[in-house]
Amino acid sequence: MSRYWLLAFGGGAASVLIYSLTASGSFSGLLLAYFAALPLYLVGFSLGLAAGATAGATATIGMLYPGDLTWSAAFFLATALPTVVLIRQALLSRQDTQGSVVWYPAGLLVVTISVLGAGVYTLAALWLAAQPEGFEGTARLYVENMASTMTAPDAAESREYLVKTLTPILPGFIAASWFVMTVINAVLAQALLVRFERNIRPSPDIVSMEFPNWFPIATAAAALVGLLLPGAFGYYGVNLAIILIVPFFFMGLAVVHTLCRQKQAGPLLLATFYGMLIIFGWLVIIVAALGLIEQWIGLRRRFT
Repeated sequence: MSRYWLLAFGGGAASVLIYSLTASGSFSGLLLAYFAALPLYLVGFSLGLAAGATAGATATIGMLYPGDLTWSAAFFLATALPTVVLIRQALLSRQDTQGSVVWYPAGLLVVTISVLGAGVYTLAALWLAAQPEGFEGTARLYVENMASTMTAPDAAESREYLVKTLTPILPGFIAASWFVMTVINAVLAQALLVRFERNIRPSPDIVSMEFPNWFPIATAAAALVGLLLPGAFGYYGVNLAIILIVPFFFMGLAVVHTLCRQKQAGPLLLATFYGMLIIFGWLVIIVAALGLIEQWIGLRRRFT
């Protein structure tokens, strides 16, 4: 067997090994499981789509060993399929009129992840809606179980507060976390490959990020569904809007990067900004709002 296929199968096996750590129930195991897609991206971004798809298929089949068919299906929908699709899109290229290679742009890659997340979320919503408790009822039950393990037996008010706060946004929050970890895995894989000169395409420049015109309209439509429609449709719309708003956080980062590049102390300003972003989590909302404003009035053009 050639080295090419050994690396492809090995990437799938490594992904299974990382993901299986969730069975331990430890915090470190759960944290590492977020990086189950990293070996798949490393294989795909260095060897191509065929190797990435082979690694994803190997990992999906391999999930039958630490888990069962449900585990395997969940891994396929949440990790393997989105990873392979993103690898395919990231490696698309064309030649412009001057003969230069033009790679698939960063903005469309972010939108691709968002559309994939919305699709998986919709499938999960349809499946949960068919359960006896319904979509929102299932989410409430999950939060209640989580709150009972996190609070003392006599802390009824705290549990009720958690249930009221988390239930309306739980699906969207989970999908948004998945979105961010997908980006982190892809960016980390690309950075490692660039470091060792094994990358197929150059790294996208966040400053050049642009979204198609239909994307803000789709986001606004989802928000309107969540605000205006009652019951299950409204619940679905609110959480769908959360998923579709996440890309605007990265658009906001593009605005910040553009502004910092105009300054002599740009690297220091960026380091300070990301440090504050980690310490003060609420800044995420401001950055996302900045991305929404950029989409309509073009702040980056004004800065430059």
